Amino acid sequence: MTTQQASARTVANWLAGLGLGAYADEFARADIDLEALALLSDADLTELGVRSLGHRRKIMAGLSHMAAGETVDLTASELRFVTVMFCDLVGSTRLSLILGAERFAELLDGFYRAVNQAIDPFGGYIAQYHGDGVLVYFGYPKGLEDAAIRCVLSAVKVVARVAELLTPHGERVAARVGVASGVAVVNGHNGGRHLEGGRAFGATINLAARVQGEAEPGTIVLAETTASLVEDQFDLYPLGARQLKGIDDACTLFEVRGQRSPELGAAMLSRPGRARFVGRRTELVQLAEYWTRVLCGGSIAVTVIGEAGIGKTRLISEFLTPLRAQGNPVRRIVSRPGGQDIPFHAFLPALERDREDGEEAPAAIMRLLDDASGANQSERRQRRTQLIAAMVDYFAGDARTPRAIWLEDMHWADPSTIEVLSALVRCKRSGLFLIASTRAPLPFDKFGDAGQMAALELSPLDIEDAGQIILDILSDASGSAAFVPILAQRAEGVPIFAEELALEMRARLGAPGTGDSVPDAAHLMSSSLQQSLQARIGQLTIARPLMRLVASIGREVPVSLLRDLWSGRNPIELALIEIVETGLAELKLSRRDDQENHLVVRHQLIVDCAYDMILTRDRMSIHSQIADALESRVSQGFAIEPALRAGQLERADRLSEAAELWAAAGRRAALQSADAEAVSLYRRAIGLIPRCANRDSEWGERFEADTLLAMFSAIVGAYGYRAAGPDILTRIQGLSRRLGGPERVFSSLFVRWLQIATQGDIDTAHQFALGLSGIADADNTGLQRLMLHRMIGSTSMFRGEFVDAKVHLAAFLDAYQPDQHARQLRQFGVTDNFVTVLCCQAAIEGISGTHDSTVGAIERAVGAAEASGHAHTLCHTLTFGASLPAAIRGDWEMASRYTHRLKQLTNDRGLVFWMLFDGMLGGILEVAQGDHRSGQAAFRQAQEALEAQGFRFMGPTFKLVMALAARDSGASLDLDLVELQHELLAGERWLVPACQALIGSPSKA
Repeated sequence: MTTQQASARTVANWLAGLGLGAYADEFARADIDLEALALLSDADLTELGVRSLGHRRKIMAGLSHMAAGETVDLTASELRFVTVMFCDLVGSTRLSLILGAERFAELLDGFYRAVNQAIDPFGGYIAQYHGDGVLVYFGYPKGLEDAAIRCVLSAVKVVARVAELLTPHGERVAARVGVASGVAVVNGHNGGRHLEGGRAFGATINLAARVQGEAEPGTIVLAETTASLVEDQFDLYPLGARQLKGIDDACTLFEVRGQRSPELGAAMLSRPGRARFVGRRTELVQLAEYWTRVLCGGSIAVTVIGEAGIGKTRLISEFLTPLRAQGNPVRRIVSRPGGQDIPFHAFLPALERDREDGEEAPAAIMRLLDDASGANQSERRQRRTQLIAAMVDYFAGDARTPRAIWLEDMHWADPSTIEVLSALVRCKRSGLFLIASTRAPLPFDKFGDAGQMAALELSPLDIEDAGQIILDILSDASGSAAFVPILAQRAEGVPIFAEELALEMRARLGAPGTGDSVPDAAHLMSSSLQQSLQARIGQLTIARPLMRLVASIGREVPVSLLRDLWSGRNPIELALIEIVETGLAELKLSRRDDQENHLVVRHQLIVDCAYDMILTRDRMSIHSQIADALESRVSQGFAIEPALRAGQLERADRLSEAAELWAAAGRRAALQSADAEAVSLYRRAIGLIPRCANRDSEWGERFEADTLLAMFSAIVGAYGYRAAGPDILTRIQGLSRRLGGPERVFSSLFVRWLQIATQGDIDTAHQFALGLSGIADADNTGLQRLMLHRMIGSTSMFRGEFVDAKVHLAAFLDAYQPDQHARQLRQFGVTDNFVTVLCCQAAIEGISGTHDSTVGAIERAVGAAEASGHAHTLCHTLTFGASLPAAIRGDWEMASRYTHRLKQLTNDRGLVFWMLFDGMLGGILEVAQGDHRSGQAAFRQAQEALEAQGFRFMGPTFKLVMALAARDSGASLDLDLVELQHELLAGERWLVPACQALIGSPSKA
């Protein structure tokens, strides 16, 4: 850029700051540079084409300020969009006369402090103390994407704080405030809160001062430029058009009457709604009828179904807005693209916000979500049940208050979110209105009573309603009426398409040089929504790189992340202003300084369209930058889901890193017992392996084996054993041979088998063990085959297949060599496996053997347990290998002896888990001895405590032993033996014959 060009640009900036940028071209053509600018006269201005007397006076006033020493260093200046507040102390002249100079100075100092305290938290900068007034900038020197809202919020605080001041005579004082927004020329500053070296110049500053003069004491008046930016957040009362001193055109003013929502986080920096809500009257009436049912104490769940862009969000918002204004609690829960595999992802932002606000209930829920302490699947499932119950109780709210929960875009919901929604529907909490928007029907058949559910399916708008949307947007565009029918026909009843067509036409009608070609504009309009969106996105100048970043991340993005990624030549504030002013996106403001502001694209269709416009070669680079930025934020302590980072890495073609993070996300989901999500995440990780450059390395094979193993467990947890199929185990077997670490794989499989068995699913555990035969055969050490005999022997025993059980248990004992195997077997489970096999033999003898064989088997098991020196093994043996077999045989004296030993051991060692089994056995013994009431109470208390921990293993067996004790003592139990028989048939079939004997007839099952 030449010196002459630079000079011309700074002159243009100076004119723009006065609101007279239209004359910049004439000044440039006349070679008016900085030096010539200072020499201009009124006649010169007339010759330059400045015909308006008012405009010439503005320019001459600006030149006089420069001549008086208020010279602006235009070479260091720039244009900024700022919001300016001017506030003064009402009646200051009268107060100064009444109070005298000293006391008035004290009052003025209090006024200054009140203003400073009010504006400081919102980022305001005091530019000047002007006698009884204060001039404050928002958006300069520090850029604020939400400057207008912050300014009005602080103005409310200013008026309130000043109203608390008293004169020495006890008289209350008041302030009045004027606010205006617009472009100003700003020059260098010192960065402090009070601007000594930096100033802003232009019409906006003058306008704020003039607007303040129109305010009554204790009120805030806004220029239209500010009102248009805060209309959604504040209640504004129109004061009409006012002729202000020094300003040619009448200015429309608004008085601030109140804040619309106490939740500042819902505030958005956007222009007024582009079109009025039209049509959908039938649907609104139907929703109102459903709400009436809720007001009468009922509850209902409504789904609003329709294609993308059909107006689901607008309809629900139109319905809920007056409810919120009437004081009814309304909560919005949003599912987002990419969140389908993140458990509970729709509810997480609301929980996090409420926790940050200091609420204990969401904090407790988040602790449950983050708790990874569950040692087995049953514990994690129990925690998940508690978690969902807590979420339902929290979000369902107080039954005394009618309230609504809006679940938006549920077609992107994860299975866990759907499960919470299902539970919310089933809870039927009085006064609860659930309304969900989705592109496809939700599976309400799984949710509950069909009488408490309803669906509204949205069809396209009729052509008249579509035309009304278009007319609203084009209302102030010259010559637009003729195009409304054409555009309405082309919109095909889709509201967002109608809006985009109208906005595109408006841009064409306002384009320079359109002239006589305007009638042809309709024929150039887009024929599809995608084409229309592309045209609007393509019109972005400064903000186009920002749109590419947002589209590559998602619909809602933290502004701070965008700042980290921004590399444009212009400040990001200008890009934010452009993207918001075009209506493509909005700014959602944080409620507190420690929370982040977010840029939210108006519709997912815009995100998809913008992303489709990015060249493939550019996408990888953008995603790689985003992935690095997210990793940096993680290192700074930000909580970012592994799945979100994995998606960016995958699109950046950094596949190994992506696979690791997909697997990490799967493990996180599995810890929350979200097995369906875990399976999906693991599959994404495994699906990348063939594309990884290091797929054939040891990393690739080990990673695949570990992930397959984890996925197998998740599949069994989510869909049952049969869904897993033998192919996964076959693949694990092949990988384990090459990795040379099959013992590590088998150890993990054993843990999974143990988890399934202890949940009471004996048949699945048995089939699982049989499926491991191929892996065990590949082990040359014989260790895995040894463990497989122990596993199949145990499950065969519970299934009542005693012959097979004895074969496998004997095979274990025949092959077992203490010196060789004792230490190696410690990797499998918590108790000593050799002793466990002896316990199984004792149990089988207790059911099908003689008295002597039972006593001998029990003594061998107890002796081996004592020799192991392991407390848990001894507790296990005293419970399952001694007391239980003795009780099954009806040898209550022997059962009592071993139970007494169990009690002593658990009390001495403080083994709470085993105390519960002692409690059940103790209750059984009390019943056997005739103390029926006390024994049943003790048994029930211990059993419920175990079930609360997710431990249902052997529950039916212990109930049957209780029934045997009652039979022997003549007690009457509140126990349905037929139902108990069904429970035993589901897995623990080893005691079905004993149950049938108690019933008195053979089972027909």
